[in-house]
Amino acid sequence: MLYESARFLVKCYYKLRFKITVIGEDRVPSSGPVMLVSNHISDFDPPLIGLALERQLSFFAKSELFELPVIGKIFPSLNAIPVSRGKSDRAALKTSINALKEDRCLLIFPEGSRNKEDVKKLQPLQQGASFIASKSEAPIVPVIIKGEYNRKKGVTIVFGKPIDTKEFLEAGNTRKDLTLKLEENLNNLLFSE
Repeated sequence: MLYESARFLVKCYYKLRFKITVIGEDRVPSSGPVMLVSNHISDFDPPLIGLALERQLSFFAKSELFELPVIGKIFPSLNAIPVSRGKSDRAALKTSINALKEDRCLLIFPEGSRNKEDVKKLQPLQQGASFIASKSEAPIVPVIIKGEYNRKKGVTIVFGKPIDTKEFLEAGNTRKDLTLKLEENLNNLLFSE
């Protein structure tokens, strides 16, 4: 209930503040487990992706946010998963794999943090997304956010074609190969018109 109420309020705010274009949202399965793997250019990214889809998202949020007085109490109701950045967080990995086994939609930013240098270029991807995908066998939908969060130029969110994780790994590919495939797909979306 809180998720839907927050989604409505954020949607109103985003529509007033930003020009938003969404492409390919029909590529995200409407049910069953799925991982959304996206670049990360702004703090506005997680809600934007959540607004572009009808289904609820689970997502990682830095553990420090869960310690804040008000937000920290609300975040769990918004399907947020606390993660300690800069180290391997086994609890966060286990929670995310379980979320996918419960047929949820999980959003991950494999760059690890916001890209503050050059939003037209991906930062190196970390291995966490490939690890979670390999353990859950959930399909992966690459997502790219490009443009600017404003009314003039606007921001565009593009959902790519799903990657069948199980099929990809059964073909003899490794988790490292999966990370390279994700990077290739994200770059293709980033540089497409």
